[in-house]
Amino acid sequence: MAVTLLGLAGSPRRQGNTETLLDWCLAAAREAGADVVKFRLRELDINGCIACDGCIDDGACIVDDGMDALYPHLRNADSIVLAAPIFSMGMSAQAKAMVDRCQPFWAIKYILRQALREPGRPERRGAFLCCAGTEFRTVFDGARQVANYFWHVLDVQPVGDLLCPGVDAKGEIADFPSAKQLAEEIGRRLAEPR
Repeated sequence: MAVTLLGLAGSPRRQGNTETLLDWCLAAAREAGADVVKFRLRELDINGCIACDGCIDDGACIVDDGMDALYPHLRNADSIVLAAPIFSMGMSAQAKAMVDRCQPFWAIKYILRQALREPGRPERRGAFLCCAGTEFRTVFDGARQVANYFWHVLDVQPVGDLLCPGVDAKGEIADFPSAKQLAEEIGRRLAEPR
């Protein structure tokens, strides 16, 4: 049975550097046999979490917006790849809003004490892809913390990050050493049957 891979494009810029990394990753995964689904978060009209605690009753978010289309994929995908660029030393607002709206999964795990994965289901895998316009030593630290929380709350085992500093102008990722090769390797790894 083919691995289902969810690709999340978290940049407000279409076909920018980070989405290019994602597309290389997803293409390699598809070639390796994965069933790939891709969402551009910008197009889903995802609002921020309103901290209403509505999800603690039954693990469902009460906000009616683009997350409704995404929740089943977040819960059921075998692998997930999140691609989000750095904006102001953190993850882009579109990606961060999506992560914040994963509060229902937190409620399922820690308030309702229910499993997100069916017993016996293989381990889920994830990867984080990110470009930053600057080369500051700590430029990826904040985004990596958010990505690690995302993996934790979804019961996903991260298999790697691809972090590309100094990539700003649209198309510059094509000149970043080994970026395409590394993105493709991650895609193949996420597509591996478990």
